[in-house]
Amino acid sequence: MGEREESQREEETGRGTERWQHRQQLNHGGLDPRRKIEQDLYLGCLTKQHLIMISVAVGLVILLIIITVTTVVLTKKSGSTPLPLFSTGGDMLDFLVQSGDISEPDGLLATWFHRANGKVEMNKALSSDVMILEADVTLEGYGTPSQKPIPIMAHPPDIYSDNTLDQWLDAVLASGKGMKLDFKSLASVGFSLDLLSQKNSSRGINRPVWLNADILKGPNIPNFLPIINGTRFLQLIQEKFPDVTVSPGWKVAYGPPIFTATYTRLMVEEMYDMIKDVPQMVTFPVHALLVRSGWQHISWLLSQSSRFSLTLWQGSIHPNISDLLFIRDNTHPARVYYDIYEPTLSEFKKVARQQGRLRRFYPGGDLMDFLYHTHRSDTNFLSAVTQHHSLEVHWFTITDQASLLAQLSDGAGGMMVVRVGSDTDQPGVPLVEGSGKSSELLTLQDVLQLLGQTADAPWGVYLRVQTQQLLEASLQLLHSAYSREMLYRPVWISMEGLQSGDNTNRFVSTVERVFPYVTLVLTEQSWPPLIPVTVSQRVALHLNTAALPKGQEELHSMMDRYDIIVEEDKRSSADALSHLKALMMQRKERANTNLYMISNQS
Repeated sequence: MGEREESQREEETGRGTERWQHRQQLNHGGLDPRRKIEQDLYLGCLTKQHLIMISVAVGLVILLIIITVTTVVLTKKSGSTPLPLFSTGGDMLDFLVQSGDISEPDGLLATWFHRANGKVEMNKALSSDVMILEADVTLEGYGTPSQKPIPIMAHPPDIYSDNTLDQWLDAVLASGKGMKLDFKSLASVGFSLDLLSQKNSSRGINRPVWLNADILKGPNIPNFLPIINGTRFLQLIQEKFPDVTVSPGWKVAYGPPIFTATYTRLMVEEMYDMIKDVPQMVTFPVHALLVRSGWQHISWLLSQSSRFSLTLWQGSIHPNISDLLFIRDNTHPARVYYDIYEPTLSEFKKVARQQGRLRRFYPGGDLMDFLYHTHRSDTNFLSAVTQHHSLEVHWFTITDQASLLAQLSDGAGGMMVVRVGSDTDQPGVPLVEGSGKSSELLTLQDVLQLLGQTADAPWGVYLRVQTQQLLEASLQLLHSAYSREMLYRPVWISMEGLQSGDNTNRFVSTVERVFPYVTLVLTEQSWPPLIPVTVSQRVALHLNTAALPKGQEELHSMMDRYDIIVEEDKRSSADALSHLKALMMQRKERANTNLYMISNQS
């Protein structure tokens, strides 16, 4: 026992001696262990090992950022960014907004590359900043013994190409651009639709597809020139690849000074009859130099469905800026595309964006649109109509120059009623009835001149003409003012005393022949009103409350097709007026026509 205890004491003593010697060595070396630890710390808390690890991590993060940014930039430049899912039958403007190409759904912002057929032109288009490629499709060797069932990209008279539709689609689908295919032969349509269906199944097209063909004869086209069978063209689309936007057009020629005829009512009605039942969105390609002169017909076609839009195109002759502004000012921005060449397109965009410029309003247009500009891109049409009921429109009868000037200076605006008569000393000169009694005679020419000098005054004009002779003279004055671009406001015109269908037809044909850009007003003293079968203008019925039918079903039907003006008279009752106003409230979301009320004090 004693020996074991002694041995333990010796071992403890040895270990203590070793610890003491170690402390002595440290002290003699001038290094305190606590100071040694403090010198190994950086920023008060980090060791050298910590700093190395942090530096490596920061470097990796920076490297990752550089790689990511470079990849995004290169991918965007190469156009290979995967597109989000988008229906091939979807709206082109919605697609361009979604892809970031445009900021709002406005057809003026979309840009086009025309005839991107051969590989050189196609690649030029793909490397440019244009948003939509338009290209022509036919069959290889079309019309020859060597014709093959291979769709190629070529514009007549070319029937061979270095680019097939298959190759063209692969190249375009690798980009983020929209597409429009213009078919030059019916034989190529079925094969092309099959190919589109295959591409959509195998890789996904993920963008709108427009299919265009000239299916009707249009202005200045002789009967012997061929067109594509419209019925079969539309059938093939429904059968093989229906999820598209259909672009049915007219074959058109334009060559001033001889070949300048415009679109007719018959042409647009024939087109409407052909496409009215198709379920797709429809955009009508129209020649930019012929649209304004045929606007009463083109605007009618556009108004038949919210699915319809226009695509303006041009040939070698550039349209003028004034005509383009006219179209812009009388349509919603999302319903017209402009496939117009430079430098005209840039000049047009610059003027169109100018604040405070004069609006080139179509004289035959909707009075409510003129007063409240419901076609602006920042205005919801139904909201605007709801906020401003047509029953609130102010009507004022002009009797002399003083009353005219007073209304022109009034910012409220509304509709000026001008009763057009004549004087025995000047039987063929249109005068304002009531003038000359206490002041000088006021001619219709004076009225139009003052209106032209105050173009920004928010007043339309309703001319109530007494005779056929004065009608012709009044229309000639309107035509002259419009030709000088001095008449950009609504013009309504009626002829008093039309008691028969023959007189009404004569009135309508005179307007159509001399100056058709008006709203026709048919004044009726009895029910049902006499309405011509074919009228290309907007029509308003001027009715007397005493002559209205007791049941409102017939009136409701008329209001779906025509504007209604109801004039109070001594025989009208408060119940009848209340009933009409209630009817208007029920129809407040039907924005095509309006109900107006004229009091006998107007």
